[in-house]
Amino acid sequence: MNEFGQKIRKIRKDRGLTQQEFADSLGYAHKSTINKIESGKEDMSYQKILVLLKEYMLEAKTLFADPDAEMGKIDALIEESKKPRHDSCLVYIHGLNGSGSEADFYSFYTNKHDVIGLDYEDGNPWEVKDKIIPAFEEISRKYKIVYVVANSIGAFYAYWYLSSFQVEKAFFISPLVNMKQTVETAMKKNKVSLERLKREKVITTDNGQTLSYDFYMSLNEKDNWKAKTHVLYGEKDRLLDKDSVFEFVARHDSSLTIMKNGEHLFHTPGQIKFLKKWINEYL
Repeated sequence: MNEFGQKIRKIRKDRGLTQQEFADSLGYAHKSTINKIESGKEDMSYQKILVLLKEYMLEAKTLFADPDAEMGKIDALIEESKKPRHDSCLVYIHGLNGSGSEADFYSFYTNKHDVIGLDYEDGNPWEVKDKIIPAFEEISRKYKIVYVVANSIGAFYAYWYLSSFQVEKAFFISPLVNMKQTVETAMKKNKVSLERLKREKVITTDNGQTLSYDFYMSLNEKDNWKAKTHVLYGEKDRLLDKDSVFEFVARHDSSLTIMKNGEHLFHTPGQIKFLKKWINEYL
């Protein structure tokens, strides 16, 4: 085990992660890659080092004896990565507790499209809006054609906040498409009346959830999403209201694919294979 491999192993061990969990967090498909890196049999690319530093909020000196020299290479890589390789791009918008690094899953498209993970920190939806729109504005300036893949609440951010942008096609996976119902359920659960919410404007519940009157009222506005959209829904999704998904599909003239025995999170080998086949069919 070389010195770099030892440091990688220590980072993983300090966080109590298995090699597979660590591999998943960095966008590697198999734990064997982490095993090879830790044992010194394989190098970690600068792209993955950058993901590691961001994901675990590490300083370069944690990994390198001469961090300035190595970070110079990483900075150059970042600048190079900002330059479009194609006229089109696929933008991935993650769900709750997710990460933009999940876009690595779609790397099999990089021979045709640039693949970009639109990252944001989990927070109140009206705050996320201020991060997503500027990022999408920059992407739209760079590319002639933009595809969107959005997961769970990421789909809400897409169709509610990005409707004014030109999107060639959108792919919504287990989409949360009725935020108003979600807020009303939270209000009922926490015994918060609309009158009280109107009076206090913002209420933080006992479980730390924040309810906003202005945000709730904005959900009464017209949904202006116009992009051709394809929806993937798991038959056994227990987190979404099935009727809301069907209503969204009908309202937007979207295609709907239902995976038998599929769940909210497409994570098993069979589900992942199904997801890839689905998106390949339309993209």
